[in-house]
Amino acid sequence: MNRTKSFFRAIYKIILYFFTTLKITINIIPILFKLLGFILELMKRMFYSLWGQFKKLFRFSLTFKITFVYGIIISLILFLSSTIIFLGFRFFLIYEAKEELKKNSSIIMEYLLENVEIPTTKIMKISKYANFVTTLFDEDNKLIYSSDDNNKNLSLYENSNTPSIIKNANGDILVLSKEVYLNTNKLYLQLSKSLVHENTFINILFTALLAVNIISIIIIIIVGFKLSKKMLSPIKDMTETAKAINVNRLDTRLDVSGAYDELRDLAVTFNEMFDRIQQSYEKQNQFVSDASHELRTPISVIQGYINLLDRWGKGDEEVLDESIDAIKGESQAMKDLIEKLLFLARSDKNLLQLQIEYFHINALIEEITYETNLIDTKHEIVSEVNEDVLISADRKLLKQAMRIFIDNSVKFTPIGGMIKIGAYPQKRRLMIIVEDTGAGIPKEDIPLIFNRFYRSDKSRTKETGGHGLGLSIARWIIDKHNGNIKVESQVDVGTKIKVFLPYKQNNSSVTS
Repeated sequence: MNRTKSFFRAIYKIILYFFTTLKITINIIPILFKLLGFILELMKRMFYSLWGQFKKLFRFSLTFKITFVYGIIISLILFLSSTIIFLGFRFFLIYEAKEELKKNSSIIMEYLLENVEIPTTKIMKISKYANFVTTLFDEDNKLIYSSDDNNKNLSLYENSNTPSIIKNANGDILVLSKEVYLNTNKLYLQLSKSLVHENTFINILFTALLAVNIISIIIIIIVGFKLSKKMLSPIKDMTETAKAINVNRLDTRLDVSGAYDELRDLAVTFNEMFDRIQQSYEKQNQFVSDASHELRTPISVIQGYINLLDRWGKGDEEVLDESIDAIKGESQAMKDLIEKLLFLARSDKNLLQLQIEYFHINALIEEITYETNLIDTKHEIVSEVNEDVLISADRKLLKQAMRIFIDNSVKFTPIGGMIKIGAYPQKRRLMIIVEDTGAGIPKEDIPLIFNRFYRSDKSRTKETGGHGLGLSIARWIIDKHNGNIKVESQVDVGTKIKVFLPYKQNNSSVTS
């Protein structure tokens, strides 16, 4: 019984130990994975860091790259040229040696045919003169004659009916073997020529070409590096000039004098870009300055009336009413200005989207005419020609643009003056005209009236109000509709504004 208990206790301990170990392992595994992930992330960062340093270390300059590329190209050309010269010269020397061997073998064969015995004197003479060795072998390939007394161990090279190059311990030799007959005895004539001199000339040429190539490549690299550096020096000047341009030095430009290549075109392009940046920056500064000035006036007025109320206007109802009316008026002016500024800011960032719809332009003009007559009773506002034309546009924005043109006419037209509004369909576009009998605009001011905060008559603007932003907004609206504006004006006669909008004739219908 005790043994059974001991056995089960042992099994229980083993199972408990197993599950404890398993639990510890399960708890450790996430930690190991986290540690592994940390190690991998660290290795990744180290790799990218080393790779970045490696790329930075081998970030060669443009001068080096140009020199390297052209150096490689010229080196290849030199190598190919030298190889052709070397192989051509070697072929020429070997060819001349073979032809000379053939010629001399023919002469010796004639000597053998003309004589009964071997003409050793003649053979020796021609062999020494042409610097080759003549040997004769019998039918058993035994040497019977050699023009070289120092080398009697020459053997017959068979299958050498044409000059062939044979390599042996003494170097390369050119061998020619032929069958000849002497008094009806069959012999083998063999001419052998050492190619030591030819190989010497070839080695000299190889060394000379190698030296010339190395010196040429070194000279090309040095000269090419200097020329490339000189040619690319304008880029360095451009870089230094561009770095020197900042907010306080926007008028600095790249020097383009004396250059007539692609770098000049690049410099001109950069200068044009800097011109645009400077103009945009100056317009932005002018815009901020004008906006600040426009906001400063109503704020000053409001602050003045608040100080007036604070001092002695609390008990004076007349002063109180005047102050409240003035504050309300200036607050409304500030609100209008801020709304216009927000409109222009959103338009500059292309945040405003047109809500295109089909509507009749005559209905819009009649609506504007009616509303203006309700507001303004001091001018005669009429719509003489107003044809029923169906157009596709953003009705709300187009009405805003037309309202801006009419408001300007109302402001600058004397009391009792006339303002005409009309729509005239043309071949492929619709012409809307707003004409008044007001003060007119000087000819030199007409191109500038659509600029932000521009006002042609500062003194009259103070009387009529306005911030000089309305026409900028109107032009943006018309431009967004792919239209254009034409202004005709004469001082003390009046102004005529023509708005041209594209439209399709099949969408229009003229009522009788």
